[in-house]
Amino acid sequence: MNDVAEPYMVHDPREMAGQLINGNWIVARWEHLGEDEDLDHWTAVLRSHCEELDVDPYVINIPRKSLTVVFNGALPAPTFEQLENSIAAIEYHRFLEREIGPRPLN
Repeated sequence: MNDVAEPYMVHDPREMAGQLINGNWIVARWEHLGEDEDLDHWTAVLRSHCEELDVDPYVINIPRKSLTVVFNGALPAPTFEQLENSIAAIEYHRFLEREIGPRPLN
């Protein structure tokens, strides 16, 4: 599975934790972390919701790109290619100053 779906925005930390249960991963743009871009607070809130759902989040900060990647440490990690493609998609939207919308309904 090397394909990466079109990125979509999730704002609710509990929903993010739920996505991690399903084997999805998160690429968080720091500019979406709030006015202060408080990465420590955002990470603590996400970890708290993950703990409630018994999810072991693995958090990787990428300061050079102002991004954080999170995946479920209890499941197989996304491949390097999958992460690279996800980051490229996020960077593409950022470069075009395009907002990423909510999850499409199937």
